[in-house]
Amino acid sequence: MGTTISGVGVEAVEYAQESGTVRTQFDQEKTPASMAVVATLADVMDTDPVELDPLHSTVDADELDALVRVRNGTNGDTHAAFTHEGHAITVHSYGVITITPENELTVEKHERGREDDV
Repeated sequence: MGTTISGVGVEAVEYAQESGTVRTQFDQEKTPASMAVVATLADVMDTDPVELDPLHSTVDADELDALVRVRNGTNGDTHAAFTHEGHAITVHSYGVITITPENELTVEKHERGREDDV
C-alpha cells in the first residue's frame, strides 16, 4: 500500500487542484469500497470519519461493496455515482474513487456554459 488515509490503506491518491477532485485507488481484496469512500471523504474534508453523516443515509454500503468486489477485468467497468456530504462521488468497479466538491462542479459547469455563449 502506498499511503494511509483515515486509517485505511490506499495505493494512490491524486489531487487535481483546478477542480478540487481527489482520485484514490484502493485494493479491493483488502478494503471494502464503502470504507475507502468514507476514509477518502474524511481526508478531503479534513475531519474524522465518525464526524461524517453515515454513508448508508445516501447509498446502500453493502451494494456498493458488492459492485466493487475484485473483477477479472474482462467485464468492463461498472460504477456508482452519488452525492454525500456536499461532494459528488464516483466509485468504479476497478477500485478507483473520485470525489469532487459539488460547488466546484457548479462553477465548472457555469464557466463552461459562459464560454459556449461567447
